[in-house]
Amino acid sequence: MNARLLAADPSVRKVNVYLHDESGAVLVADSTGRVVEDLQPMTLLAASVLAERGGRREQNGYNVAARAGLELFTPELLDRLVRRAWERTAVLFEAGQPPAGEMPVVLAAGSSGILLHEAIGHGMEADFNRKGVSIYADKMGKAIAAPFVSIVDDGTAPGARGSIHVDDEGNAAGRTVLVENGVLASYLHDAISARHYGVAPTGNGRRESYRYPPLPRMRSTYMLPGPHEREEIIRSVKRGVYCETFSNGQVQIGAGDFTFFVKNGWLIEDGRLTRPIKDVNLIGNGPRTLERIDMVSNDLAIDEGGWTCGKDGQSVPVSQGLPTVRVSSMTVGGRGPA
Repeated sequence: MNARLLAADPSVRKVNVYLHDESGAVLVADSTGRVVEDLQPMTLLAASVLAERGGRREQNGYNVAARAGLELFTPELLDRLVRRAWERTAVLFEAGQPPAGEMPVVLAAGSSGILLHEAIGHGMEADFNRKGVSIYADKMGKAIAAPFVSIVDDGTAPGARGSIHVDDEGNAAGRTVLVENGVLASYLHDAISARHYGVAPTGNGRRESYRYPPLPRMRSTYMLPGPHEREEIIRSVKRGVYCETFSNGQVQIGAGDFTFFVKNGWLIEDGRLTRPIKDVNLIGNGPRTLERIDMVSNDLAIDEGGWTCGKDGQSVPVSQGLPTVRVSSMTVGGRGPA
């Protein structure tokens, strides 16, 4: 991979390739006499590319992770990883910044799910609601999104980095429907919050290792497919932005206020993707953004990247996904008036 990326283009100056492979066995024994074991393989392969043209440098990359061993890395997967790492880097030389202001935002299928995870998913973890911190604390059973919006947190998605057979309290990790047809249907529970609310645990009691207490945590969080088509959504936007890849963000979990940094995207003009954009900030509020989702495509994609979620000083592997969705209005940080 290193050799192939260095040979991808004369502008390539540096390549970093990172491989992580592990095989874990977790044994949970509790005071009821229950003993549960889970085998948890994990592998990750990442590549970043630094290129230079005319004194201007750009850097980007791509990574793939899964609950699998090294058998994951077929020739076809390696070809895709090399191609996407270079394509994401090369397009940055053509990219500019969009106008700033309020405008429609189209979130691409797949890695845009990071916005769903951070700005919405954390607010549905039961400990934040039990303590009255989350904005969703008084919204159980109420409509919080359009009727065609449904969100799940799934511990059973085959091969997904966030998938587990049982959580770290020994409870089966099934599929929890958080939002069903626009209505808040469930929080993500560990044993403590389940007792507090008088419901069954949802298999979301997770911890980094035996050194930490279990907390309500996400696994694979994604929005279900909707009734629209991707091209239909893009055609519906007169002027806006299309966001493909995100590199980082900050979220205030209680209120849901967020900023996200878009590494790759496109300007939408008259219903068409016209020119690449980069280094874009999205500014908004998770619950309000959820309310403003007015189109959801049928092209759900679970991102294959090596996502890790941090909470209370401990990290766990997670996955997320999204179909192509349109948010009717969001603040875009660019240069110049909209």
